[in-house]
Amino acid sequence: MIEPLTIRDTAVGGVKLLRLRHAHDAVRGDLAVIEFAEALPFTPQRCFWTYMIPGRQVRGEHAHRLCSQFLVSAHGACRLRLDDGQSRAEIALDRPEIGVLVPPMVWAEACDHSSDSVLLVLASHAYDPDDYIRDYSEFLDLLKHKQP
Repeated sequence: MIEPLTIRDTAVGGVKLLRLRHAHDAVRGDLAVIEFAEALPFTPQRCFWTYMIPGRQVRGEHAHRLCSQFLVSAHGACRLRLDDGQSRAEIALDRPEIGVLVPPMVWAEACDHSSDSVLLVLASHAYDPDDYIRDYSEFLDLLKHKQP
């Protein structure tokens, strides 16, 4: 039997934790599925994954101006640190049926990777270096200017 998709909000504005449709089969193995129209508010334009992250290295450490991302641990485990300038959250990605939807203007860092970690990312936009905010102070300044 395939379990239903569940979505819940987190403490960080716009970030959602999704438990994907999944089925457990002790004989044939498990299955997790992303039905894009049901689970994501965008059609992915880019897919990439990180792996073989050495030691205590941190990936991400940026926000996007326009791009949304959906992150899921395809193998192994890592933690996501998320920050919208007012609230912060840490989320463990340690099961392939759990994913996190990160909207634009949320600072994201992936850390504490297990040696076998494979972090899969679906992005709403093609790669554009101008979409990245890589300086945390600049990120906070942009948020201040965005406030009414």
